[in-house]
Amino acid sequence: MHKYHWLISVLGLLISGCTAENKTKPFLSSLDGEALPYVYRYDGNRLEESYPFQKDIVRIDEVTVWASDIDQQASGNEGVSELTYRFQLKKGHMSNAGVGIEFKFENWDTSNQVFAPAAVYNGNRFRSLNIPYPPYIYDKKEKEPDMPVIITQVPRLSVQPEPSRIEMLTSNCTTPMLSFYSPSRQKGFILLTTQDTWLGNSGFTIREDPEEHTASFIVAAPGVREKKYVMTNLVDSEDHAIDWNEGDSVSVRLKVYNFDASSLDIFFDRLFEVRKALSGKNEYIDRMPFSETASVILDHHDRTKWLDDGRYKYICNQPDSDSPYGHIQTGWSGIPVYAFPQAIRPTPQRVSRIVSSLNMLRLAQGKSGLFYGMFKKGELFGDNFNEMNERRSIAMIRRTGLVLYQSLQIEDLLEKQGFGSQIDPEWDNMLRKAADGLVTLWNRYGQFGQFVDVETGEMDINNSTAGAINIAALALASRKYGDPRYQEVAEAAGNLYYERDLMQGYTGGGPAEILQCPDSESAAELAESLTVLYEITGKKEWLDKARFAAAMFSSWVVSYDYKFPAGSDLGRIGAKATGSVWASVQNEHSAPGIYILSGDFLLKLYRATGDERYAELLKDIAHNVVQYVTTPSNPLGHGSAPGSVSERVNLSDWEGVGGIGNVSAGDSNMAWETVALLSILQNPGIYLQTDTDKLLVLDHVNARVLERTDKGTLLEIENPTDFPAQIAVFAETKVESGKPLGCNACLEWPKVDVGSKEKIKVLIDKNGNILVR
Repeated sequence: MHKYHWLISVLGLLISGCTAENKTKPFLSSLDGEALPYVYRYDGNRLEESYPFQKDIVRIDEVTVWASDIDQQASGNEGVSELTYRFQLKKGHMSNAGVGIEFKFENWDTSNQVFAPAAVYNGNRFRSLNIPYPPYIYDKKEKEPDMPVIITQVPRLSVQPEPSRIEMLTSNCTTPMLSFYSPSRQKGFILLTTQDTWLGNSGFTIREDPEEHTASFIVAAPGVREKKYVMTNLVDSEDHAIDWNEGDSVSVRLKVYNFDASSLDIFFDRLFEVRKALSGKNEYIDRMPFSETASVILDHHDRTKWLDDGRYKYICNQPDSDSPYGHIQTGWSGIPVYAFPQAIRPTPQRVSRIVSSLNMLRLAQGKSGLFYGMFKKGELFGDNFNEMNERRSIAMIRRTGLVLYQSLQIEDLLEKQGFGSQIDPEWDNMLRKAADGLVTLWNRYGQFGQFVDVETGEMDINNSTAGAINIAALALASRKYGDPRYQEVAEAAGNLYYERDLMQGYTGGGPAEILQCPDSESAAELAESLTVLYEITGKKEWLDKARFAAAMFSSWVVSYDYKFPAGSDLGRIGAKATGSVWASVQNEHSAPGIYILSGDFLLKLYRATGDERYAELLKDIAHNVVQYVTTPSNPLGHGSAPGSVSERVNLSDWEGVGGIGNVSAGDSNMAWETVALLSILQNPGIYLQTDTDKLLVLDHVNARVLERTDKGTLLEIENPTDFPAQIAVFAETKVESGKPLGCNACLEWPKVDVGSKEKIKVLIDKNGNILVR
């Protein structure tokens, strides 16, 4: 009886009629699609043969038989299907094999926009140059005024009408998701799966054949890539399938969406909505309160991030470094950004250092009013890598915007905290020149571009979304200096980036060394800038556009708790990857927080809309950034001083399998330490609406509303950590939440002290005042 058991099981499946084709073809008919299960045989890491199931059976030969079935759960939402594919080798043995599900679409149009979060944007269907790291466009012929977006050698679909494919693992994405938007059909398709099965991380393949008008989206278990991505290149992967014995089985869970979307912003809003639909809620671990974490990092900066050689004095990442990258980088990765958290938590020493550092910026300003890339003990350097000494006046346009945006906020912080007398009057002259330089550049070219000659004001490299933060900078400058030109250019730039970039599924070119690849920094800075425009102008159009940018940005944020190798650094501390932010499609790592912002634009959007997704996204980012800070109780970086933060949150194997979950020994990266500081200083520990049920806890404490009376809201706060907490509490009414938050609101939030392992009750009136502690 035993030897016929497999046949009886197969007959049962046939009788039930539960075939994959019967289940999925009607669901995907509006997209001319169907889902078909396969068995795959590999030769090493190369796919040798695909065997489609015929009525749930694959017969490889007389002695090798596979069976599959599919469980389709009913969903309350039309256009949503939850599927579990079960595969079993019913008879025989098969070496170097795997299984998968192919979602194949006929009548495919290459105008369809293909997305995989943090990996593929609009198919990465851009012009590509084969330039080694760090890439820069040196050839003038490649950077004409009307140049297209140019990226490096990353996985991408072809811009030519020829077959192409992209191979990945689920760990190459912030969410295990494949999707596309069809403008002609006005439809969206989203496919979610889990990170792994018992076979390991699953694989993704996107395959397109324009001549045949077909495209396929494939989920395979285990993931086996012929080529894997490393820095600006594709190399042979070390992936391999497994040997199957009779009775071995595996299940693959999927959640599939087929929905109407009249425009790309609606499509991305759905991506934002469903990114956790299969993985579910993530776990938060309370490690160290915001206040204590900030003190550890700021103490580290006080001790180790200051240069004083008798002539030059400034805050920098590596005072003893011979490289200009260790000294003042203007704006991006440097001053005034590094000084910002010190201005939020000032001491006389910190204020003195802030003043000295901002004075140094005047030495790095070009004739155009725009800023050089780097400053080292009086010497200026360009952002153009191999030519940084020959063409020193070439700099990222983003640098000037960040200098202007952050310096204006630092001035405001110093004035509000009683240090206004120490502000050098020349700062405003410097900042107005910077704003004028941006306006001149815009009027000359109709955009900000990516790189510019700061002496002549001539564009070096055009295009990209690199100048997005200039919008917020000019909007603030318009308010500060009363110059309407700044506001006019800010709004014109907001419209350009929205129509030209966002509506094409692209934001990119933010970092210096990725050419114009899609990246998270440009997405975040565009969301920040559009939110600032909304708060300053009160125009709803900017709120709507900011929401689209925030939805795009959410795709760069890890949405689930990745399973790190147990022996890795992040595995060892039980790190939760949710909330870490992917760098770019080129630099395939996640990182602690938003480079180089606090994420408080999400709080502003939450207040303006009441949309809980912004609150959850902000909590993922701000709460979880603490785990990446090395402290005596959280010794993450080997040999790193307390307060150190490393850049790497590696989920993918782009730096080798050994890099997954590990950080650089002894690393202290001031940029990421500043990201952590801004995330926990510019956001409240607790946000409460006193007349609604909204309660958002970002800090490493627990809080709940005990009662609401005419006297106010009684809140219970518990500190479960081993450290004292001083918690910033931001309480307001629903009506007040409709008012702009503006800059540096964190100074107004009252603080509540809660000891280690202590639980207290506080009464908060409707104006946000703490009455009883």
